[in-house]
Amino acid sequence: MRKDGQQQQKHTFLILLIVISALIAVLPYVPWLAGGIIPKVQAFASWLLLVPLGALIFTLLTRKRRTAIAIGVLLFIGLIPQVHIAPAGPSETGAELRVLSFNAYLAEANSNELAALIKDEQPDLLILVETSERLHQDLTSLGALEGLDFRTAPAPAGGVRDTVIFSKNPMTEIDSGLSERDTGWFAMPTVEVEVAQQRVLLAGVHVYPPLKNAQQWREGLSAIDTWVHAHPESPMILAGDFNSTSGHRLYRDAVAGLTEASGLRPLATWPRTMLPFPVIEIDHILGRDVTFAQTGATPISGSDHLAVHTTARF
Repeated sequence: MRKDGQQQQKHTFLILLIVISALIAVLPYVPWLAGGIIPKVQAFASWLLLVPLGALIFTLLTRKRRTAIAIGVLLFIGLIPQVHIAPAGPSETGAELRVLSFNAYLAEANSNELAALIKDEQPDLLILVETSERLHQDLTSLGALEGLDFRTAPAPAGGVRDTVIFSKNPMTEIDSGLSERDTGWFAMPTVEVEVAQQRVLLAGVHVYPPLKNAQQWREGLSAIDTWVHAHPESPMILAGDFNSTSGHRLYRDAVAGLTEASGLRPLATWPRTMLPFPVIEIDHILGRDVTFAQTGATPISGSDHLAVHTTARF
């Protein structure tokens, strides 16, 4: 009787491992909000995969082969959304744009460090999220905005919710359907930039965080989805703070068909201040009809986000 009881306990434990692994595997595919609970958990979907990975190792070591196969399949299913499949780069070097995107955290980021990064990266396009005119004045006095002669509208809110695009190339601000009414929170600037005699669309992105109001977060992603699919023939770049990871089904739907600059695996950018290192990628640079190279992320004091920079090749 005791042996039968132990066997039953082991069998129940293995079933529990499969069930838990299955729930984690399907998590990135769930589109529902569930009162905001699901988006919060989905943000850490890549880290939750450590659970089925540990279960797989355990079942292999204990020679539970059928259970190991089942958990291995579930692990693969959960891993698929976390992998960024990028197209091959161009065989010949064409036009290039250096892009730098940064959430300045209510414009409290260290202007000296930010200016040094801008001077080092020499971006053709600079996207500043949660920025302010005071920060721009500091960057100007430090010589960081030299050559970035074109920009979108001023930032009147003092860093609370403003996104501003700076460019070395001439650009035209356009009405794109990413207004405050469309996004459910604030407008995202969109421009047309001329690159090698072709029009490239650019959106500076800041989506409302799902930690506070998941419905507004969904509205922001829905507006991006509509904008991306309203311009199917245009090369484009989206850069900024999406407050979303690859573990979010709604994020993947919104940017379907775009290439992630971070490459095969996510590039963690947040939170920098709470933990020894950032753990999730919510700051993205994406593009269509473009490949990316030399992508990196740099910490700046005063912000809980890392600055993301890359070279976009057309």
